[in-house]
Amino acid sequence: MPDPFHTRVLLITFLCLNTALAHAADQPLTCQTESNTAPTSDVLTIKAVGDIVLGNNWPSGSFPPNYEADTTEQLKQVLGHGDIVFGNFEGALTTHKVSPKVPRAGAVFAFRMPPHFSLLLKNSGFNVLSIANNHTFDFGPVGYHDTLKSLKAAGIHTVGEPHEVEIQKIGNITVAWLGFSHLPHHNYIGDRERQAELIRRARAKADLVIVSMQAGAEGSEALMIRNADERYLGEQRGNTFQFARRAIDLGADLVIGHGPHVLRGMECYKGKLIAYSLGNFAGYGAFSIQQAAAISAVLEVTLAKNRVTVGYNIHPVIFDSQRLPLPDENRLAHYLLNDLSRRAPLNNTVQFPSTPEGETYYRGWLVKSGLAKILGQ
Repeated sequence: MPDPFHTRVLLITFLCLNTALAHAADQPLTCQTESNTAPTSDVLTIKAVGDIVLGNNWPSGSFPPNYEADTTEQLKQVLGHGDIVFGNFEGALTTHKVSPKVPRAGAVFAFRMPPHFSLLLKNSGFNVLSIANNHTFDFGPVGYHDTLKSLKAAGIHTVGEPHEVEIQKIGNITVAWLGFSHLPHHNYIGDRERQAELIRRARAKADLVIVSMQAGAEGSEALMIRNADERYLGEQRGNTFQFARRAIDLGADLVIGHGPHVLRGMECYKGKLIAYSLGNFAGYGAFSIQQAAAISAVLEVTLAKNRVTVGYNIHPVIFDSQRLPLPDENRLAHYLLNDLSRRAPLNNTVQFPSTPEGETYYRGWLVKSGLAKILGQ
């Protein structure tokens, strides 16, 4: 019987080739209202995804044969190439055995992965990861510092350390990264003074400023953006709409959201792109793949040194039984994001290509997945 992981790699290779051929003519969208371009040498491409968990070996557990090689290949093919490849890493890369959390099914989770999985992430293509999220301290300060050490040793920039501006140099373009979350021991999303101070510092150090935010409620019931504070499991999860727009007002060039574990709408605001949540990207043995969590996307953004958002697009994905991504030939993320992005308080400035046949398939999927009622359809 063939190894399921090798079968998975063959399948993804076929799907990637098929998707590339079918959609090669797609043109990126733009946030610009008038022509404003920069030389090719002054442009960089960012690939960005949402939440990443590569499994869990706590309190016990192991990984299948060839897991690392096959998962690396799968993630690499789905991500493709980018000058910057960003994601939100949830959990700890550590051998530390003590977690301050008491796991409770469906409510409390603690994720621990071997420290050398930092190389899995690096070899998959990631060179920037957010560590400002509610799993950063799953194994306390020891696990947190082990994670930072492993990621930095692998050559991965870490975003979200308190009061820190992370600087990344790509050719002749300098990028400043900032990470915020809904937790007060990080750069707290509700701390307006720190938000202003960090963006001011970043703006002075770099050509481009990118802000990452872990905030908002979770799950299919939290698909839609509201101009209001959100709560989840008794926690204050922030007003993502106000935070993101204010980040642009203060000088950010791109805002990338994560944490809700589902896609949320996008918008162009003052010529800059805001992606309110990129959902999940990899959740081996961890994340749900039900309802809206069954799909996600890889965001691709091209920014110029002169702060122009040259173009953006998404590459829709679905998840296999291992909760790892595959290209989605039905492109459901296009239709869901179009639906969410036209709803107030967003401004309907982001609409991806669609077809009548695709729209019909999407409407059927909403009904089958139980999302039609949630979205009022």
